[in-house]
Amino acid sequence: MEKRKKMMSRFESIGAYFPEKIVKTQELIDSLKNRPDIDLERITGIKTRYMREEGEDSFTMALAAAKDCLRNSEYEAADLDVIINTAITRFDDGLKFVIDPPISLKLKKALGANQAINFDLTNACAGMMSGVQILDNMIRAGVIKNGMVISGECITPITDTAIKEIEEGIDPQFASLTVGDSGVAIIIDSSHDNNEGIEGIDLTTFAKFSELCYGMPSDKNPGVAMYTDAIGIHAAALGKLPSYTEKMMLREGYKISDFDYVIPHQTSVKAIKMGFEAIRKQLNARKDEIPEVLISVNEYGNTSSTAVMVTLYKALKEKTFKPNSRVVFLALASGLVLGFIVAKIGNLKIKEKIQIPEEKIIDMVV
Repeated sequence: MEKRKKMMSRFESIGAYFPEKIVKTQELIDSLKNRPDIDLERITGIKTRYMREEGEDSFTMALAAAKDCLRNSEYEAADLDVIINTAITRFDDGLKFVIDPPISLKLKKALGANQAINFDLTNACAGMMSGVQILDNMIRAGVIKNGMVISGECITPITDTAIKEIEEGIDPQFASLTVGDSGVAIIIDSSHDNNEGIEGIDLTTFAKFSELCYGMPSDKNPGVAMYTDAIGIHAAALGKLPSYTEKMMLREGYKISDFDYVIPHQTSVKAIKMGFEAIRKQLNARKDEIPEVLISVNEYGNTSSTAVMVTLYKALKEKTFKPNSRVVFLALASGLVLGFIVAKIGNLKIKEKIQIPEEKIIDMVV
């Protein structure tokens, strides 16, 4: 983990977008042709998730989140030096999967960020954290002054495929029923205040576990699919996470009590609780020493690369997040990728959207 001693970057603003369509877990189970004798909501703790509607895709959700982020920012789009798109999914114009030109270029043009350099990167569910790491390094090196990391995750097409193809309870596509769609954008710039800033970042890949999860075209129908050894990847994560956490904290001189919040990747409520119980035992810590663990998966599902930032956004939106808090963001992604971002979050705010009555809009137009 890279220790910050001088200049730090900070989270300057955040924005998000969620489709209007909310789908309950039981609705998905009921839509399966061969309904398994499994209580998915009880196992995962996921009650609902947001799912795309006609006309929504990775680009539209990313653009909406970016505009919301700018609305919460002191910057204009023209001020941005870099735009990084970090989504796993690259759907544009509906469900057309686009590789080149990159979606970051289309976002740049749509936002009017004409001076910004742009590129796309993918690192599974650790995508946004990887983008933060790159942007943080560029700012600290003095190459740029600021930038935006965006992800529009139109991930639920894998759910549509799973509904068509799942034939039994223990199926490699069953995890596809836990995901949800979202868009998140964050602006990062240099910090001049000891009360906020990114203190350290580390991302590590344990590549021998890479075959436990595949995202690829379905081998049965048109469309994309995700095939996961859910038991295997859970066991691999629980096997590596506690010792990895302990090494990071010992190396950097942190105690568990130094953190106000932990925001882990959102797979399931049960998996998160099991993970932190394993960490607690590894650190020989009391239960009352563990910081508050923020959870959003029960409401939003696993939103893949946006998950940790969705959780931060939710806490800010609900005004339950205390300013000037030290947070550890935890990456857990197929690959297998484990990692952390340790940051002091200053006074990030979500501006309330002003609802203008329709008759007032008509009056203004006239």
